[in-house]
Amino acid sequence: MLSRFSVKKPYIVTVAVIIILILGGVSLTKMKTDLLPDMDLPYLAVITTDPGASAEKVESEVTDVLEGSLSKVSGVSSVQSQSADNYSMIFLEFEDGSDMDSAMVKASSAVNEVSSQLPETAGSPNYMEISMDMMATLYVAASYDDHDIFDTTSLVKDKAVPELERIDGVADVSTVGAAEKSVEVRLSDSKIEDINNKLLASVNSQLYDAKKNIDEGEAKLAEAESQLNSQKEALEQKQQETSDQLGQASSGLTLAISGKTSEITSLQAGIGALKAVDPSGANPRVQAKIGQLVQKAQTVTGELEAYQKQLAEVQSGSITAATQFGSASAQLASAQQTIDSNKQQLTDARSQYESSREEALSKANVNALVDKETLAGIIKAQDFSMPAGYLDSGSDDQWLLRVGDNISSISDLRSLLLADIDGVGEIRLADVADITEVDNVGDQYIRINAKDGVLLSVFKNSTASTSEVSADTRAALTKIEQANPGLHLTVVSDQGSFIALYINSILQSLLLGALLAVVVLIVFLRDWRPTLIMAFSIPFSVLCALVVMYFSGISLNIMSLGGISIAIGMLVDNSIVVLENIYRLRSRGIPPARAAVQGAKQISGAVIASTLTTICVFLPIVFTTGMVNQLMLPFALTIAYVLTASLLIALTMVPAASSFLFKNYIPRRNNWFETLQTKYAHSLAFFLRHKALPLVVSVVLLVVAVIGVVNMGITMIPTMTSKTATVTVTMPEDTDKETAYATADKVMDEAMGIDGVKFVGAMDGTSSTSMVASDISSSSSSDKFHQVFTFYVQTDSSVTTEGQVLSILDQLQQRTSGLNCEVITDASSSEAMSSMTGSGLSLRIQGPDQDELVRISEDVMGIVGQVEGYTEIENGMEDAATELHLVVNRDKLTKDGYTVAQLYSDLAKKLSESADAPSMTLNGSKMNVSVVDKTNPVTADNLLDTEIEITNQQTGDTTTHKLREFAKVEQGVASPTMIHVNSTRAITVMADVEDGYNNALLARDLQTKLKDYQLPEGYTIPEGRVKPWGTCHAVLAAKPYLHGPFAVINADDYYGPEAFKVIYEYLSTHQDGAVYDYCMVSYLLKNTVSENGTVSRGVCVVNPDGTLHSVTERTGIETYEGGIRCTSLTGEGTDDLPVEAPVSMNLWGFGKSFLDEADRRFAGWLRENLPKNPLKCEYFLPTVASELIDEGKAAVTVLKSTDKWYGVTYREDKPTVVAAIAQKTQEGLYPEDLWA
Repeated sequence: MLSRFSVKKPYIVTVAVIIILILGGVSLTKMKTDLLPDMDLPYLAVITTDPGASAEKVESEVTDVLEGSLSKVSGVSSVQSQSADNYSMIFLEFEDGSDMDSAMVKASSAVNEVSSQLPETAGSPNYMEISMDMMATLYVAASYDDHDIFDTTSLVKDKAVPELERIDGVADVSTVGAAEKSVEVRLSDSKIEDINNKLLASVNSQLYDAKKNIDEGEAKLAEAESQLNSQKEALEQKQQETSDQLGQASSGLTLAISGKTSEITSLQAGIGALKAVDPSGANPRVQAKIGQLVQKAQTVTGELEAYQKQLAEVQSGSITAATQFGSASAQLASAQQTIDSNKQQLTDARSQYESSREEALSKANVNALVDKETLAGIIKAQDFSMPAGYLDSGSDDQWLLRVGDNISSISDLRSLLLADIDGVGEIRLADVADITEVDNVGDQYIRINAKDGVLLSVFKNSTASTSEVSADTRAALTKIEQANPGLHLTVVSDQGSFIALYINSILQSLLLGALLAVVVLIVFLRDWRPTLIMAFSIPFSVLCALVVMYFSGISLNIMSLGGISIAIGMLVDNSIVVLENIYRLRSRGIPPARAAVQGAKQISGAVIASTLTTICVFLPIVFTTGMVNQLMLPFALTIAYVLTASLLIALTMVPAASSFLFKNYIPRRNNWFETLQTKYAHSLAFFLRHKALPLVVSVVLLVVAVIGVVNMGITMIPTMTSKTATVTVTMPEDTDKETAYATADKVMDEAMGIDGVKFVGAMDGTSSTSMVASDISSSSSSDKFHQVFTFYVQTDSSVTTEGQVLSILDQLQQRTSGLNCEVITDASSSEAMSSMTGSGLSLRIQGPDQDELVRISEDVMGIVGQVEGYTEIENGMEDAATELHLVVNRDKLTKDGYTVAQLYSDLAKKLSESADAPSMTLNGSKMNVSVVDKTNPVTADNLLDTEIEITNQQTGDTTTHKLREFAKVEQGVASPTMIHVNSTRAITVMADVEDGYNNALLARDLQTKLKDYQLPEGYTIPEGRVKPWGTCHAVLAAKPYLHGPFAVINADDYYGPEAFKVIYEYLSTHQDGAVYDYCMVSYLLKNTVSENGTVSRGVCVVNPDGTLHSVTERTGIETYEGGIRCTSLTGEGTDDLPVEAPVSMNLWGFGKSFLDEADRRFAGWLRENLPKNPLKCEYFLPTVASELIDEGKAAVTVLKSTDKWYGVTYREDKPTVVAAIAQKTQEGLYPEDLWA
């Protein structure tokens, strides 16, 4: 039908051909050109920097935290991570077809959930979608004649970068090696010492005045006490004298009174006697004597009264004197008390003075003020200018109120006031630090033709064509050079040129194939007319396919062009078969139109079947997924498009053209071809008679082909020589930076001295051209970047062949053979694309223990070294740094009221030498400001003498301790990189492939050798083992699904609601610190025993603080009349157990750290226990918990439950448990359809 229509309507076919030619040409000019097809890679990278942190610290504090959250993101199929010094990088692989924009949002949300758990020093995580556009499209080296690097940087940033960023399709232009100025505020020992001396002098002066006042007070107090003592002595003496006088007077008067009393008594007795002699009074002599005696008695009585009166006066004076002396004594005592009180006050004052003196002298410095963080904060706070709002004026005008002024010059920064201290005066920033303007020149090595230069990286948009961006950028570079005389912008690496190189190679093959097809037709047909039809049908089929490719979104790349190349050989078949049949019919004299229709019709079925069969070969590619589908689908579709177009052309255009061109056909004999046909007929007859021979030959050829395919190498992109060669220069490990730079300069001089070399650019490791590496290197502090240099050697127009390029590289090898470095040259263009497509060997080893992984990797490296063709074999441990492990005595530290985490925080601050202040515009240039403190550096030698101030949390007292009081140092090796694959540690063995070897073939040899390598003993499952490895192994089986605190129970036991409540409250409010914080729920022993036999229980010993001390497994536990007893630990007799003893019923609460610890110990447990009991040994939870407690790494808080525990230990226990569950269901604790 098609051939008949085409022959009858040739003009319609002609118009269709013209339309397709036009559309094909337009499509070809509009199609996007790239090296590979557009691929949506389902990968996302999360990069987090933590400056100053070791790989192990990054792993535990950053990577583990983020991994736990990111692994739960929906759609994630694999999580891989890399923890290195200063940064963490996590790669997420999503399921095929995932929306990566949505995936990035989910990943960001997952990170935000745990961002509070990251250390304060960690930066904000950065998200990077992995794509083929991560590599820069072009790398451009910039140099400026007769100008320094600062002028070059200024011109590049002000002129070149803005111009390039305006190009359509350019996403970003970044610079490496640009000279940048900054301000360094470096604390000065001498300046700080001067201020401290002034402050000390001021403090000493104040201390002198205080001491003088105390001394004067003590002197006055001593004088007053001396006077008081004198007064006391005088008072005592006067009191003694007065007492003596009054005593003597009283004694004399008493004697006198006694004498007079006796005398009166005697007189009265004499008078009585005389009256008795002369009772009548008649005797005058007697009476006269009595009168004398009476008169004398009266006189004596008068004297007695006088004495008595005097005695009364003396006694009254004694009382008065005693009262006066008592009052004086009281006054003296009060004065003494006052003196004693003042003396105590002066004693306290002197004691306080002494302690204050020591403290004042120790703190007579400005160390707290000149702390780097404090200074950075002050600079930030003072460099402030911000609108506060609007103020109304008397009129309708409003005034914007701006508060503060920014620091605008270095002189302003130097004069920044820090403090005003009595006795010292004003302290400004320049008084404690040297403020200088510094630059980064010399920090990294970028040289272009022996001059300092700047490297520009041009990145394109994901939708832009690499070739177009490359061409437009090159045009812009030429324009910029013309506008700025002396500026040289040299393209170092260009994806566009690599793409053009590959595509031109494919196009050449394509054109060569078409030309060969035309030549064959001329030779066999010996007629220009069929040859003309064939020569036209080949490009026309390709143009038809290009139209379909354009509208289906397929770009021109090595896969689609490769499909066209393959299809050309097949598309010619259809047209040749149809044309040959038409040619045959016409040679028999059939009219042209009929011959065209019949010729196409007769074989149309065969042609259609052949084409469909070929297309079906590539049809399965449509059903592949992932990267394979994205990479291979354009290849398959292109072949299908071309073959379909060739089929349509063979059935339409070829008959139409034949009916026109064969009108005046004259048959020609082809004698040599007829001879060839005759010989072919004879040989065919021979093989038909001897059928075994062709079958044997076919089998032999098949075997040879299979062997050839097996031994054939495989490569993603073929090696092609480029005019820009890459040279890697590696310095010896002990080479210092200055020597390395000088050696690199010599290599550059030698390269520039070779004829044919137009351009030489070089950079060290700090100037990585990898986008990912650039992000990380900004936070890396590795000192090994200057050991590896990358040179780009570009040839001039006189070099046109591969041999000339290789000759130049050979000369460079010879010229640099005497230098102390290793020079490796590579002229392959595929090397420049290796970061996109991957190259060399990468062999990953996974396992739980890092040390064991390192050991295994070293064994594997030895095996890789046995395979000839692999070079530069490494496992990443080559850059391992010496590690000082500070072993802390937790007990001593805890007794001082301190924790390991607090110690770490203090040490981290002391080890940090700089703090960044905000960038500011100084002297017209924007500069970063950093505060550097190297006044008291902590070194490996003085680490243990480092002083730490510890504040007791209970008393509030602060004491100073040296680190050696509670720590010691052990030396080891720190892994430079910690790799995880789905939360399991891994290590990668890598190797480069030498020139002339194929990685696929080398990998086959390596796999054969690796089969004989035995993994460490203890990692295999013994024959006959059918049960799991115990409760701890069961928990480890759930490790991929546990990312936070979790509880462990026996699923067939009843624990009661109280237990779940208390363990939930604990786990939701506690997190692991320096010591792992775990818990367990204990039950009262009496609530766990069975009435039907003995049981075994773990009896807990609890510390006074409520944490678990130990768990002892007791067996044979049973009830009896006196309580509960168990089998004795000796095995003989029984022991009584408290009925309310706490016991463990395997209800534990752990953090994620338990999984890591249990996993890490599993291999060692296997090695220890498999030989003893390979079939029944079990890895129990309490085993790991007890080990962690004994090592001081964990504390287990013992929670309590008073609920009744139910479990079926014996068959007879089941009815009891069933009844209990039924009762609780009836009480409403469980729903009726509990087991539904």
